[in-house]
Amino acid sequence: MGSSTDSSRFVTAFEGGRPATQVHFNPWNPANYAQTYSIYWLQRTISAHGDGSVSSDFFEELSVDGNEVTVEFPTDWSYWNGDDITAEDYFVAAEIDRYQDPEGSPIEGHELVDEYTVRRIYKDEISPTVAKLNAGYGMEAPKSVFGEYLERYQDASGESAREDVTNDLLQMTISTEEFVDQGLGSTLFKIEDFNSSETLAVKQDDHPWADRTDIEEIRVLPNVESGTQVEQLEKSNDLDMTQYIAESQRSEYPDNLQNIYELSHYNCQKYMLNWNNKHLANRSVRRAIISAIDIPSIVDAATQTGMLATPTQVQTGIRETIEEMYLGEGFTDQLIQYPVEADEETARGHMEDAGYSLEDETWVGPDGDSISFDIITQSAVAQSQPTKVFSDQLNGFGMDTEMEAIGQDYYSKLQEWEFDIAWIWHVALPFWHPSAYFSNNFYGILAGDQGSGNDTGPTGVPFSTEIPEEVGAREVGSNGVEINPAQLMTDLNGASSEEETIELTQQLVQWFNFELPSIVHMQENRGFGGDVENFSFPDPDETRLDRPNPGPWALTSGLISRN
Repeated sequence: MGSSTDSSRFVTAFEGGRPATQVHFNPWNPANYAQTYSIYWLQRTISAHGDGSVSSDFFEELSVDGNEVTVEFPTDWSYWNGDDITAEDYFVAAEIDRYQDPEGSPIEGHELVDEYTVRRIYKDEISPTVAKLNAGYGMEAPKSVFGEYLERYQDASGESAREDVTNDLLQMTISTEEFVDQGLGSTLFKIEDFNSSETLAVKQDDHPWADRTDIEEIRVLPNVESGTQVEQLEKSNDLDMTQYIAESQRSEYPDNLQNIYELSHYNCQKYMLNWNNKHLANRSVRRAIISAIDIPSIVDAATQTGMLATPTQVQTGIRETIEEMYLGEGFTDQLIQYPVEADEETARGHMEDAGYSLEDETWVGPDGDSISFDIITQSAVAQSQPTKVFSDQLNGFGMDTEMEAIGQDYYSKLQEWEFDIAWIWHVALPFWHPSAYFSNNFYGILAGDQGSGNDTGPTGVPFSTEIPEEVGAREVGSNGVEINPAQLMTDLNGASSEEETIELTQQLVQWFNFELPSIVHMQENRGFGGDVENFSFPDPDETRLDRPNPGPWALTSGLISRN
C-alpha cells in the first residue's frame, strides 16, 4: 500500500504537475491558475456527464424556468476558515463575470433572493442544459476576498472604469500559502502542510460528508513536471489511487492496483496554429500540414507514455463522442475529410496550389521565403514526446521546425503568443458540450476580443470571415456565408433551445473544418485505478463516475474508504 504503515492515509497524485508552490487561486488570472491542483480543495457544485446531462451533489436546488435559473445552497457548509458558504459567494463570482462584458454577456443580472438562494436571469430564454452547465459558481471566489472587486465594478462609471477593475483582477494572485492561511478551501480534506513535492491534508470532522469515509489524511503529489515520476511511484506501489492502467503496462503494475473506471474524457489535444506567421495564414499551407503529418504515429508516441488516446478522424473541433448529439446524424460525414494518415501527395498538391516550390528539400513561398516554424510544447513526456514526432514529420516534409519543451511556466509563455505552433489541451471547461470546445479563450478555440479595435485576435484569426454555403466545400466560391466566429461562440453559450445549439454548433464546426485554426490530433480517454486490497472504491454500476476527474471526485466526496 502506498500510504506507508498508516492505513488511514491515502496517497495520490494530480494531473498537470505544477507544484503547489507554483500556482495561485484567482480563477480570472489564467497564468498558472491551480486548474488541476484545486480539484482537491474547491468543492465542485455541478457535474457534467458524458451523456450530456448535468447533476449537482451540492446544491439543494438547481432549476431552470424560461430565462431564470434558481440556485439554492445547503445551510451546513463552510470554508475551512469557518465562514459560511452562502448564495452571496455565488452572486459575487457570477456578477464579476458579467461585469467584465455586460453588453456581450447573455446574463441580465443576478438577484439574492435570501441568504441561501440566488436567481440568475438571462436576457433571453435559455436551454436548461446550457444554463445548468454554466451554473457552477460558489467556491472559486469567496466573498471575503472578491467582494471588493464586485463593489468596484458596481461603482465603475463606464466601460473604461470597468476595464481598470478587470485589469487589476486579471493581475491579482492568491498564492497557495495565502489560500491555506486564509482558509479559503471548501472540500472534505483541509490542507495542513505543503511544499513543492507534496501536499498533506486532514479530514474535517465537522464536514457534512465526514462520516462517509474513515480516511483521515490524504497526501497529494504533483505530476512529472515537478520531477515527481508518478508512473514509477505507481509501479512501486507507492500510490493508492493511480491513472488508468493501460493493458500494455499491466504486467509492470502490482496486482493490488486494479482499474476502477475508464472515462471517455471530455478533453482532446490540439496544435494551435498562429496565423501571424504568414505561411500559416495561408489556408492551403494549413491543409498541407494536416495532410503531411501521420496522426496515428503522433498518438502512438503519447500512448507509449501510458496515455489512453485515439487518433482524431474528422476535424470538427469538438469531441467525437458528442458529434452526433450536437451536430445531428450524418453531418460529420459531409465535412472535409482530411487525411488521418500521412498523405504526402495530397500535401504537396496543397503547397503547389498556393504557389510554393520545393528547393533543397525545403518549401519556399511565392515571395522566396522558406518555411520555418517555432513549435512549443509542455515539457511533460506525454506532451513533448508526441510533439517531437509531429515536429519531425513536418521537417521530413520540408517545413523546417524548431521545437522547445517548456516547464512550469508553459501557460504563461503560451499567452505571449511568440510561437508558430503550440500544443495545448483542447477544452475550455469540463463539459461534454460544444460551448466547452468553442470557447473564446486559449483553452478553447481562440478567436479573440472583438472590442480590441483589431481585425484579428492574438493568433491572427480574423473576426469576420467567409465560409462556403455548402457544407464540405473546399472553396468559398460565389456563395460565401459571412460569419463572426467569436460572436457565434458567445451566441452558443446563450443558446435557448436544442435546435439553436445544433444550428450554431454546425456553423462553428463547418468554420473549424474549413479553416483549420487548430489541428485536433488526439481524442483522450482517462480513468483511474486504485489499491483494492486496502481501500474500497465506488462501483461504477451504482455511482455515476462519467464525470470530470472521477477519482478525485470520489475521494473528496468521501466515497473511498479503508477495507
